[in-house]
Amino acid sequence: MKKTIAAAALAAGGLLTLGLGVAQADEVQVEGNYATLEACQADGPQVEIARNDADYTHWDCRQGDDGLFYLFLSN
Repeated sequence: MKKTIAAAALAAGGLLTLGLGVAQADEVQVEGNYATLEACQADGPQVEIARNDADYTHWDCRQGDDGLFYLFLSN
């Protein structure tokens, strides 16, 4: 009985971690930087990259340690 419960728990844990691997998104940082968040956000919707541009449907501006903003694309 204990072996059956342990096997079921392992199987359930395996199913839960399977979804985590699939849900992880790819991300790419666009070349360049911005002095203000507004400048980064203005370019965000229009940014295109040379390779697999259609694969990246979301963008995000993040402030770096240097105080500048950087644009990231993800899918």
